[in-house]
Amino acid sequence: MERYATVILGGGMVAGYAVKELAGHGLKPGDLAIVSADDTPPYERPPLSKGFLAGKKDAASVLINAPDFYLGHGITLLLNTTVTKVDFQNKRLLTSTGDQIEYGRLVIATGARVRKLEIPGADSEGICYLRSLDDSRRIREQAQGAKRAAIVGSGFIGMEVAAVLAQQGLDITLLFPGERVWQAFFTPQMSAAFQRYYEARGVKLVPGARVSGFAGDGRVSQVELQDGRKLPAELVVAGIGVVPVVDLFQDTDLRLENGIAVNEYLETEIAQVYAAGDVASYWDVLFRKRRRIEHWDNAVEQGKHLARLLMGEHLPFEHVPYFFSDVFDLSYEFWGDSSEADHVVHRGDIDGMSFSVWWLKRGHLVAAFVLNRPDQERDLAPAWIKDRKEIPADLLEDASRPLHTLQE
Repeated sequence: MERYATVILGGGMVAGYAVKELAGHGLKPGDLAIVSADDTPPYERPPLSKGFLAGKKDAASVLINAPDFYLGHGITLLLNTTVTKVDFQNKRLLTSTGDQIEYGRLVIATGARVRKLEIPGADSEGICYLRSLDDSRRIREQAQGAKRAAIVGSGFIGMEVAAVLAQQGLDITLLFPGERVWQAFFTPQMSAAFQRYYEARGVKLVPGARVSGFAGDGRVSQVELQDGRKLPAELVVAGIGVVPVVDLFQDTDLRLENGIAVNEYLETEIAQVYAAGDVASYWDVLFRKRRRIEHWDNAVEQGKHLARLLMGEHLPFEHVPYFFSDVFDLSYEFWGDSSEADHVVHRGDIDGMSFSVWWLKRGHLVAAFVLNRPDQERDLAPAWIKDRKEIPADLLEDASRPLHTLQE
């Protein structure tokens, strides 16, 4: 039986950035192990729907740390290792091969897995999902033999994949059940702007589309909708969300609450057991609510935070939620939580795709979206959200007034 002072269960971005932070702080060989079912060392996920998918990056370029980094810092990297049971009482992990791994402290970073379509024909060749490096590689390969692709879902994964494949010359149809693109997040004005932008680049949008099945002889050739429409496609990419990977913990003392419940320090209710990244439902001290975030920045920052916690810095995780996206020639960023906002301000030129959106709650800033705007807007947004800055909506809407003057 191997024993390690600290074990990170999961080989994703939390692990990659946690060990990067820990590496320069006196780690000894045998102190730390990463246990991962993946066959690749920890890698970045954003390129999977961007540069790697587009063929502009290779597998080596998306690794968080070079392969020799782990050996050089005395970190044991156990790849292709599937854990079948966690024994919290005896502090052991049991693997599918019958091996046991003993730990002193355990960081759970099992991440999330994609939701899959459960409809007729869903197991046909050519139907893909995007979560892992292998998934992205498979979409790249499938796209080479396809002329038409259907993207199911208009969230950030669906929109990014649609943009990449459209730029590779495929005929793209974007299917989504709502009345407008990314209805759960975009304001009506934002949806309209992005819909015009995508249509101008040849992407066909089909709102109100609910997929009922797929047709084809072994390989998908047609997408069938509930309203009877049939759309030709040799490639389908479904981006319909993810669910936290918590199967191992269903019958344990670990508290599950839309993931693994942790406090503001990322500690579970079991001593010396922590959780971070997509699987962690943590207490957000800024917004005073429990949340689980499925984005790159959250995994990175929680990985770093856990490293500092393991080194003895016992401070709460305090971070403004953030994500970014690249589509065609646009890059945008979002900070905060717009779910409880009671007022929205649009600033700038929406038709010209140079605008920002600001969500207020009782006059205080709680979220911001910035696309092709002056740097000061992206620089001020997270700080103002963290400070719950009170901003007059009419002044904020006046794009001719530099944003920094609202501080005066």
